[in-house]
Amino acid sequence: MDAVPGFVRGHHRTLGRAALAMFGCGLLLFVLAVAYFIPHDAYVASVLNDRGLRVRAGVTECVSVGRNDDGSTSANSHCRVRFEASDGRTVEARLAYVTSDIEKGQTVIVVYDPRNTGLVALASSVGFWSTLGRSALDVFALAASAVMLLAGIAALVWYLRVRARMRRA
Repeated sequence: MDAVPGFVRGHHRTLGRAALAMFGCGLLLFVLAVAYFIPHDAYVASVLNDRGLRVRAGVTECVSVGRNDDGSTSANSHCRVRFEASDGRTVEARLAYVTSDIEKGQTVIVVYDPRNTGLVALASSVGFWSTLGRSALDVFALAASAVMLLAGIAALVWYLRVRARMRRA
């Protein structure tokens, strides 16, 4: 009996590339989750829930974060708002989270950090359920990245074994 099945013999390079791609994507997602998503979301929620002040703000700009599969612009946007801080200064800052709920010219309620007026989010983005939902997505991204890393490693080990058998055959 053949040591390496015929279908593997013809597709082993494709399998190796797929394993490397899965490993790379898993590693990237893991690094992003651990180094950016989780710390950023936890910091913003913690600061704004702890000492944030609510004010009315005008939306001055919204820029789409990307394109959909059909070529249209994404509904999610990075938006900037202008508001008057508690010390009387007029502040313009970018919202901490992307949103699809607002557009330029609207008046919205935001929460900002009086110690760092550049840290601003929609009031609806820092409530308990929004924070819980964002945290759940962060944990899901971390878990998905761990699964992708393990699957990528397993596939790479399998690929290397098959390649070694093919060289011996």
